[in-house]
Amino acid sequence: MFPRARAFVFWLMVLALVVPSGALRAESGAGPAPLPEPPVTVPAAGMGTLHDALQLARADQADHPAAIAGFQRLAWEFGTPLYIYDRATIIGQARLVKEAFGARFPRLKLFYAAKANTSLAVMSLLRQQGLGMETISGGEIIAALRLGVPGPDILFTSSSKSPWEIELALREGVLLNLDSLDELAQVEVTAARLGTTARVSFRVNPGVDPHTIHQINTGISESKFGLHLAGGAALAAYRRALRLRHVQVVGLHCHIGSQITDPEGYVLAAGKVLEFARELKEQLGLQLAFIDLGGGIGIPYHDGETVMTPADLAAALQPIWQKGIARLGYEPTLWLEPGRFFVAPAGFLLTRVNSVKTTPVKTFINVDAGFNTLVRPAMYQAYHRVRVIGPKNRVVKADLAGNVCETGDILAADRMLPRPQPGDLAVILDAGAYGFAMASEYNSRPLPAEVLVDGDEVEVIRGRGRPDDLFRHQRIPGSW
Repeated sequence: MFPRARAFVFWLMVLALVVPSGALRAESGAGPAPLPEPPVTVPAAGMGTLHDALQLARADQADHPAAIAGFQRLAWEFGTPLYIYDRATIIGQARLVKEAFGARFPRLKLFYAAKANTSLAVMSLLRQQGLGMETISGGEIIAALRLGVPGPDILFTSSSKSPWEIELALREGVLLNLDSLDELAQVEVTAARLGTTARVSFRVNPGVDPHTIHQINTGISESKFGLHLAGGAALAAYRRALRLRHVQVVGLHCHIGSQITDPEGYVLAAGKVLEFARELKEQLGLQLAFIDLGGGIGIPYHDGETVMTPADLAAALQPIWQKGIARLGYEPTLWLEPGRFFVAPAGFLLTRVNSVKTTPVKTFINVDAGFNTLVRPAMYQAYHRVRVIGPKNRVVKADLAGNVCETGDILAADRMLPRPQPGDLAVILDAGAYGFAMASEYNSRPLPAEVLVDGDEVEVIRGRGRPDDLFRHQRIPGSW
């Protein structure tokens, strides 16, 4: 064989080893020639849809033939690791919140906390449900604008806004939720230069502990977020803002944390915020257009776990809200901005088993995802349910270990799981929030693809990263 021919065959073999089956087809642009038919069972008519496969996994029936066939189909067509989102679940979660609060709060406006999942397709689905967009960065503002969301339906709540982000928000009519007196001064100067008036609210810190994970507990006094109600900092900020020529104060904002599973913290915070609104009216003559109580509605991450529902939260908030507005003398619009609740249950991270290793201490199931793909377990010690796709063989106690060169790269620790074989699939549940949004290219591993399932239809909504992407912004100085 000629040297060039041998080299060509060699690189074909390497490509077959390093690129997951179907991965190239998950990229944008033309794909390669069709691959051979997959050695998997294709769902027969009536066996079920891809949506059914996802729900079977949630119900701990990953050994069901429809679940096996569905996940094998997804892995074959799009490769692994793969983020999968279920359209029906996203819409259903949004409707739960709308119905629960709409029945008790006639003056209501809902936003989606886009940081939870910034995929345009996901944001678009929630926009179609009538939600505004709560954003944390200029990039998220631009994403919302690309979807056609008008500025007044975008809320910008970062605690550290860069000058270009402030200018972008002002040019587009976005409402700025301010976190400090320095930000207020910067907004006034920029608005004056642009010849416009900034619509603003202030984020206040109520000093309430909602008893959630420390890193996402934002309502406590030591948090970096908000102007403290205690001590008068928040009142002083409103007083100063009312004296400025290019600022219009329209609202009041409070967000006490994420993954909150009990309404008590919300009720305490709402009571404090409503009382502060009364102070603003009595001392400054300010009547607010809205009061934003933030988001943070939690979900059950464990099998059999019972947590607060949107209906529970709405019922708990209604009495304190009615009491507060009675004392206030008027009713502002209630704003809410959930994120995780809408998208987490809709998301699945599909990963392939590379190897299984038993040491004198424990068994490791090594997969092709890592904390570069899903960082929550490593960052927050967060728990995600795991299902091994296939027959429930001999169960072993094992760690689901990632492919990152870190001892802490454990996606699930000490789980009783069916012992898989190399090449088998596992799926991580409730991965729709803070999954891809927090993913990285650490260890020079390209980003995963994302797909959206609608019944038995599936579409790529973000193509799989390629090795070349790792170097797209890098340069070697020419003088070297």
